[in-house]
Amino acid sequence: MSLLKDLRALPRTARTLLLLGALNNIGSGLVMPFLAVYVHQVNGLGVDTAMHAVSVTATAVIIGGLNAGRLADRIGARRTAAAHMLLSAVGVTGYALAGETWHFLLSAAIWGLGLGGSSAWNTLLAASVPAESHPVVFGSNFTLTNAALGIGGLVGGAVASAAHPLSFRLLYGANALSYLGIALAMFALRGLGTETPAEAGARRDSAGSNDYRQVFTSGPFLLVLVLGLALYFSSYGQLEASFPAFLLTSTHVGPSGIAVLFAVNTGAVICSQLVLHDLIKRWKHTHTVALSATAWSASWLLVLAATATAAEFQLAVLIGGMALFACAETLYAAGMPSLVNSLATPALRGRYNAAYGTATSAGFVTGPLAAGALLSGGAGSALVTGLAVLCVLAALVLLATTGLLIRAASAASADVTEKEAVPAPADGPQEAVRG
Repeated sequence: MSLLKDLRALPRTARTLLLLGALNNIGSGLVMPFLAVYVHQVNGLGVDTAMHAVSVTATAVIIGGLNAGRLADRIGARRTAAAHMLLSAVGVTGYALAGETWHFLLSAAIWGLGLGGSSAWNTLLAASVPAESHPVVFGSNFTLTNAALGIGGLVGGAVASAAHPLSFRLLYGANALSYLGIALAMFALRGLGTETPAEAGARRDSAGSNDYRQVFTSGPFLLVLVLGLALYFSSYGQLEASFPAFLLTSTHVGPSGIAVLFAVNTGAVICSQLVLHDLIKRWKHTHTVALSATAWSASWLLVLAATATAAEFQLAVLIGGMALFACAETLYAAGMPSLVNSLATPALRGRYNAAYGTATSAGFVTGPLAAGALLSGGAGSALVTGLAVLCVLAALVLLATTGLLIRAASAASADVTEKEAVPAPADGPQEAVRG
């Protein structure tokens, strides 16, 4: 199978990172569905405490992500990712011990700052393989993440019991241990952060410049950020909140049907990676992302069509829409991070990934807010139509600007080639090349 062959062909560093990421996501999956239950039923606090904790985490992720970008370019992505894993471990430990509202909010803030370090993880993944292998490593990371979260969710569901409150604390404790274990592994496996002399030199050169001016003054990259925000707003920003709410109010599909749809999504993500893998490797990154936007648009149109379908056929139509949604996720996960990193130079790679993470976080946060306002006003069909249109517009913009983005990526690549042609300093790069 081509995917397995390509995974085996990846450098050992990349395969180690993928494995560590999967193990960490199994830990995250243990507790992912249970925050509201844990806060309300186990600790006797209001459901609003859980919602406030989610908001605090989302805000802290943005702050932590921007900080992680600076640190990755200053001290290296490996150390940065490990430090943020430690922060996440502290935050999740706080959840395991929490009993009051302020405990949860403080833990949520610390956890969010740690989660912001995911941009450093993307930086490590990008640096672990040649540019032509970026779609393979990012696509594989996405698929393994979904599979690992699913495994963790199954284990967590088997262990968690509202009748035994300690079970929830044990699950959060296990999640904290997974963060701690990965952090220690990252500190110990120094080879994961090895840089080329040119990359190390570029990072040394950038150490004095600790801001984002160079990142946010790049026109092509700003375009990618806007498109990333728009696509996250119209996809992931709707999937877990407004999508179920729309189905419950506008179709005959109930909670059990929604559970089926999310199970279809998980399975389709894994299957689509196997089917689309060879195509994604050959396509331009812009075309891959444009196709993902088109698939998301088609999936929303199927959701809209389900409202005009006979009740007995609605779930079947929605299953088709969810399968398309999963294909779009697979395409986007391989294409967009590859596009972002094609525009980044080694000196700024950490900040490019952090800025992209901030844009997607903004889309993830603002999506439910806008959808909630429209759904509460009875404009659910207008919402779904608008999401489909927004995705199509994003696809058209990507196709129209492919030449611009390719030229910008070539300029970034030429900058790396120039630096590689410069001899290393006489005292050698040994100390600087450690990430």
